[in-house]
Amino acid sequence: MFTFDVTQPTELCEIMGKYGSDKGSKDITKSWHNYTTLYHHLFKDIQYHPLRIFELGIGSNDITVPSNMGSNGKPGASLFGWREYFVNSEIFGADIDKKILFSDDRIKTFYCDQTNMNVIKNMWNEPSLKEQFDIIIEDGLHTFEANVCFFENSIHKLSKKGFYIIEDIANVNISKFDKKINEWKIKYPNLTFKLILLKSTCNNCDNNLLVIY
Repeated sequence: MFTFDVTQPTELCEIMGKYGSDKGSKDITKSWHNYTTLYHHLFKDIQYHPLRIFELGIGSNDITVPSNMGSNGKPGASLFGWREYFVNSEIFGADIDKKILFSDDRIKTFYCDQTNMNVIKNMWNEPSLKEQFDIIIEDGLHTFEANVCFFENSIHKLSKKGFYIIEDIANVNISKFDKKINEWKIKYPNLTFKLILLKSTCNNCDNNLLVIY
C-alpha cells in the first residue's frame, strides 16, 4: 500500500507547489516536505469521487501564532490545492487564527483550538461538519499533546473507509508516538496505524506522518 517513489513529482506535487503549500512541489527533491508523493499514491484512485475532506491548520502567517508558516506564508494554500486535486469534493478547514478564516467555492473554514476538547467538540457540532469525512489531515499545532488531543476528539468523524493523517511528527517524538500507537491499537481495534518516516534530501527533523485507516 505504501510503495512509491518520494523523488518523483506527481500531479499533486505541482498543484500544492503552485499554491504555496509546504506539502510538496514540482521540484520535489528540494521541497521541505514530500508528502504529496505519498498522498497522490494513496488518493489517486479516489481523486474524482465526491469526498468530504477536512484539514486542521490553514497556515497562519501571523508570527505570534504557534506553528505559523512565517510572515510569507499563504493561508489556505493546501485547501486550494485539495480543491483543485479533488474536483468533485467539499473541502473544510480549521485554524486557531480567526483572522485567516474564509469561505470560497467548495471551501469552508472554522475556528478550532486543538488543545481544548470542548472547542473541538463545539466545532464538530457545526451543521456542515456533522457528517463524517473521507480524509482528515491534521497539520495544526505540531506538538505530541496537541496531536493526541485532536485525534482522540475527532477520530469518530472519520468514515469507515477513510484516512486520518497526522503530519509533521518530529523525530524527537517518534518514541512517544510508538508508545501511544500501542495504546490506540487496543482502544481502536478497527483502525490500522502506520507511522511513516519519509526519506528527504533537505528535511531530517519532521518529515514524518502517521497514517490511520
